[in-house]
Amino acid sequence: MTFNLTVLGSGAGTPLPGRFTSAQVLNVHERFVLIDCGEGTQINMRRFGINFNRVELILISHLHGDHFFGLPGLLNTFQLLGRQKQLDIIGHAELKPFIEYVFEISGSNILFPINFHCIDVNNPYNEFDFEEYKVETFPLKHRIPVLGYKITERRKTVKIRKDFKEKYQPEIYQIHEILNGKPFFDKDGNEIPCEEILTQPPIPRSFAYVADTIFDKSIVPYIQEVDLLYHEATYSKLLQKSAAENFHSTAVEAALIAAEAKVKKLLIGHYSSRYKTPELLLSEAKQVFSNTITAEDGLLITI
Repeated sequence: MTFNLTVLGSGAGTPLPGRFTSAQVLNVHERFVLIDCGEGTQINMRRFGINFNRVELILISHLHGDHFFGLPGLLNTFQLLGRQKQLDIIGHAELKPFIEYVFEISGSNILFPINFHCIDVNNPYNEFDFEEYKVETFPLKHRIPVLGYKITERRKTVKIRKDFKEKYQPEIYQIHEILNGKPFFDKDGNEIPCEEILTQPPIPRSFAYVADTIFDKSIVPYIQEVDLLYHEATYSKLLQKSAAENFHSTAVEAALIAAEAKVKKLLIGHYSSRYKTPELLLSEAKQVFSNTITAEDGLLITI
């Protein structure tokens, strides 16, 4: 089953040629989750083949422009394309009146249903269940309230092995008993080992999104051992003071968090526009956490 990430925007602050501001799409079994929506996100959605109609959930980390100024335009495009199905949006409580105000003063009507899940800054720990995955929120430390997100596949149920069915031809009631934990015996009264009967589902895959934040080890329990961690890396360690003053992280700090949380792979992004390429940031991060890669617009990562 599909579980992959497409980077739509990898930069911080202002969009640049070839580097838009923050936006990513996670494809969970062909259900698309858009994470942040910086200016021009919909352009890269078209450019990189993201089906607009499959976006069922939008997660907004915080209300700095490079993370959500593309949202009103995208919602308007959904309307122009004739969207009818519900869209869920998770973000801080101030996001909902902002969106409603934009469409009120522009005289635009959004006719498809939008379900806002408004997060209170005093209660940032939440869990939302969707058909194919669950979303957990946790707080990050920045100049304004920021949400981190963890998205995990829903665990599938065990299945009866095909070769077991062919060999023993169990009755329907026996299959129900097996799935309810009862043992199965062959015609000679021998109990068949569970591993010869059942196929265990794969371990659910997970992705964590850590947007703008100062270096903060308190987030480690919420991202522990995820398959892929995205962590902002706005600055090189050479600008450690600037990172602290602006409540951002360096590439080294992102790598330290990845190592502490024992994640499988680290993806860094949200680069300051002073870096024409992310090579320096990657080099610094890999010295701490070797399995680090850099976000680039259009990058597709299979998890």
